[in-house]
Amino acid sequence: MAVASSHFLGIDPKMYRHFAMATVAISTIVAVFADGESQQAMAHNRKPAEIKQAEKPKFGKATLADNREDGGKRKSGGSGFHGQFGAPMDGSSAAGGNSGVIPAGLVLAPPPIIVEVNQNALARMTPEQRAAYLKRLEEERQRRMNEGPTVPSPAQVSALAASSAARSGSEEID
Repeated sequence: MAVASSHFLGIDPKMYRHFAMATVAISTIVAVFADGESQQAMAHNRKPAEIKQAEKPKFGKATLADNREDGGKRKSGGSGFHGQFGAPMDGSSAAGGNSGVIPAGLVLAPPPIIVEVNQNALARMTPEQRAAYLKRLEEERQRRMNEGPTVPSPAQVSALAASSAARSGSEEID
């Protein structure tokens, strides 16, 4: 059978007093250190404020300038970007500023056809098999080069979109 205790929750009242004294002591120490840091921070921040106050009579009141009246066109001479949106990649260096127009006389070389070689399969082949495999890959690359770029038909595009929607779990085609 348990022994009846005269203390509340079985804790001696002296422990409450010790806990209260320790709490007050720790709080006082934290307050002393925190107060010293705030005084140092205030003294540190006071110096730049004094310098700024001393510069006001020297340079006068600061004014804002609005340089947008050029309508987004580049100025002749000078340096820097003076574009409409403020970022160098938002326009082109052409006079019209339209980077989306492709010139009519522009001729692009067809992109190279890359047929990837399976290195794991290549490592397991005998020299004769490897030569035959590489020959077939080169023939496939030549065939694709002769065909030119493939443009899918609208039916192929809709079939691809439908299969993509089915894979993603969507019932609609975006």
